[in-house]
Amino acid sequence: MFWGKIMTILKNKAFGVAAALLVAATVSPAYASSGNGTASVKILRAITVTKSSDLYFGKILPSATASTVAVAESGARTCGASLGCYDTATSGAFHVVGTSGEIVSVSLDSASTTLSDGASHSMTVNLATSTTALTLTGGAGDFKVAGTLNVGASQADGTYTGQYSVSVNYQ
Repeated sequence: MFWGKIMTILKNKAFGVAAALLVAATVSPAYASSGNGTASVKILRAITVTKSSDLYFGKILPSATASTVAVAESGARTCGASLGCYDTATSGAFHVVGTSGEIVSVSLDSASTTLSDGASHSMTVNLATSTTALTLTGGAGDFKVAGTLNVGASQADGTYTGQYSVSVNYQ
């Protein structure tokens, strides 16, 4: 009988351990979830910038006093006191092509440039653009460059030229 009681106790304990293992095996782990993401890209057309017209101040007759000649984005010229201004002035103009509907930034690489006659004479021009941002409607847009020419007192005669650069980048 002694061995019978021990066997009963062992059976009950074995049953308890088996029951505990069974419960542990059937308990669900913490609920997990998953999701999906999307990867995408928009490929933009390379920007091209083409000069449509040069910034031209016209023909200037200097005087004994320094003065300025300004050409607005519209092409309208303002001739400084005591200067004579002749010929038709034009603002610089540029045509931009890129991806339709995109916005581009417009800037001058430098706010001024120097015009030289190829000898030792020069004048400076302060530059400005008609816009700093442009929406490429239909994939294209235009902007202008204005300038103020600083004409020296009794500026030497000659044809003065200089270069300036514009930068156009997607925003």
